[in-house]
Amino acid sequence: MFIPRGFLQRFVALLVVLLASGVFPAAIAQHQNNGGDFQNLARAAGAARDANNFAEAIRGYREALKLQPDWQEGLWSLGSLEYERDDYADAIAPLLRLTQLAPQGAPAWNLLGLCEYETKDYANARQHLTTGQELKGTDEEILRVAKYHLALLMIRDADFDAALATLQPLATAGQPSPEIKGALGLATLRIALLPQEVDASKDAMLQEIGNAATQLAQGQTAPAIESYATLTNKYRDAPYLHLAYASALLAGGNYQEAIKQGREEVALTPDSAVAHELLAKSLDAAGEHEKAREQFAISKELQPKEAAAKNRVVKLYRNGGAPGNAATRAAKDTNDEQLWNAAMLAYSSQRYSEAISALQRWVENKPNVGTAWAVMGLSEFALKDYDNALIHLQRGQHLGLSGNFESVQLARYRLAVLLLRKGQFENAQDLLMSVADQGPLAAEVRFALGMSLLRIQMLPNEVEEPRKALIADMGEIGEFLKNSQYDRAFPKFEELTKRYPAAPFLHYVYGTALATFSRYDEAKEEFQQEIRWSPMSELPQLQLASIALKQHRAQEARLSAQQALKLAPRSAEGHYLLGRALMELGEDRQAIGQLESASAIAPQSAQIHFNLAKAYAKAHLPEKATQEREIFARLNALAEQQRSLQGNQSYGAHNGEDSVFSSPLETSNTNTPNHH
Repeated sequence: MFIPRGFLQRFVALLVVLLASGVFPAAIAQHQNNGGDFQNLARAAGAARDANNFAEAIRGYREALKLQPDWQEGLWSLGSLEYERDDYADAIAPLLRLTQLAPQGAPAWNLLGLCEYETKDYANARQHLTTGQELKGTDEEILRVAKYHLALLMIRDADFDAALATLQPLATAGQPSPEIKGALGLATLRIALLPQEVDASKDAMLQEIGNAATQLAQGQTAPAIESYATLTNKYRDAPYLHLAYASALLAGGNYQEAIKQGREEVALTPDSAVAHELLAKSLDAAGEHEKAREQFAISKELQPKEAAAKNRVVKLYRNGGAPGNAATRAAKDTNDEQLWNAAMLAYSSQRYSEAISALQRWVENKPNVGTAWAVMGLSEFALKDYDNALIHLQRGQHLGLSGNFESVQLARYRLAVLLLRKGQFENAQDLLMSVADQGPLAAEVRFALGMSLLRIQMLPNEVEEPRKALIADMGEIGEFLKNSQYDRAFPKFEELTKRYPAAPFLHYVYGTALATFSRYDEAKEEFQQEIRWSPMSELPQLQLASIALKQHRAQEARLSAQQALKLAPRSAEGHYLLGRALMELGEDRQAIGQLESASAIAPQSAQIHFNLAKAYAKAHLPEKATQEREIFARLNALAEQQRSLQGNQSYGAHNGEDSVFSSPLETSNTNTPNHH
């Protein structure tokens, strides 16, 4: 589920803000005159919470609240601690009491609604999440998570237009997560189900449709139309997909094609009022008013019968619908352990379709077990269902993988090569670094690492023979750098650039490594070489801008960043570096505009918020500067927590400290404190 984890420190910080602002006005004053028992319990509970001894803290808050039931600070702390431990039912009572005592506190309403969602009290969850959204609040992460879950409940209630309106701000704030794209897919196809209720084999389709809906939400009408054109050919019989395509065409002013797609939809869903209504709007826009009136009349007549159309779509997408074979049908009524054993036996026997069928039913009851999703993804990979394999392996990685190193290595290697296929090279590299130079797949991981460094967008088995030697050598360099063997890496770089002078991205990787060790003049030469061989890539221009800033050559940085943005207008790094350069040139207002653009594309970047705060301060906008500093502090603290968690994982992702392949946004740390 799309629920934040590890945010206790942020809850505590938020509590301080709430108390100071008067949202929970009686939080401290109520117990100032109480006896020593209450004071001692409250102090002990707070100390246990600060020491991450959550079980002891919960006991302490419960005991203190027996003495002072209306202690608002204690109610918030108890509710948020229970939420953090996934004890959602136990969190509801203190949070509900807090909303009664302080009805203007949006965080309590949002957290209450999230807990009710998890306990399947969907009616109250929607009501309370709606209240939290109306009140707004101070914590962006909680607001975003609450908004997402509110949209899911709207989808479940078949309130699809409201769900799309709720999801659109999430889709336009930077790069939306797979969860948000999946929800957009559900709303677009008018599937009145929660994500966990949908057949997992439909996940890839929902992601693709959610991506098209994201493009439309971001104002990219032409790319959205192109995406829908491809999707309607790929999923021709999907109900309401032609409707979405027709809506995009109507927004783009292509009325005749909208009419054509509207008629396709009416043929697929003749009992749908919304299909006839969209066709009527398309006809009306094209000037065919009489035909439009006929369709409007049909739509009005069908409105009371819309439930039948909804139920047909639900039946089509609900999980557990696949009949399977005799073995998997028999497993359906067994307990979880037997079903899991059946899935593992099928997987180990290479009966991958059976394994997938069993695992789809298993995750219905246990959707938060990463290993189950990973095995499902591995099975789909074996069947060459790469789109679903990517989604499910990512879900498994996010939830956490258990097992020995060899099992984890296989799952992460498969996920990495699928990321290569999608062009997500940095994410692939992180995964490969975490399982490199050991285990049974060491050679395969090394080769895929070379592919990630050279930004080769395909599966390893699709690489042509003449390129394999260079890729293998690059993978070896990647391992040298991972192990800090720079004396072996740099001579190898020099050898390869002489042997393969025109190889795309070879000079870029070498230049990035040189820049990491402050060998800026040599690095710039390599980036200039890369521009010669990869003129359509913004990456070497971004690195040149980054180096120019470090050398206090703001005008050079400005020119390189501007060139990068011509090649990649939605590059967060490009806007960030241009903003930094403009700030150094004293053009503060223009710098603010660029940094604001960077923040809209990458809202979770602490560096951007830090520099935006500086720009606001220079432009004499103190309130905005303070707001950005607070966002920076929160994101920086969260990053520290995540780095700490990664450091404690047995097979955690590569932490980046040894990597010389970060983006300029990540490595431009001259104006950002506490950067690692």
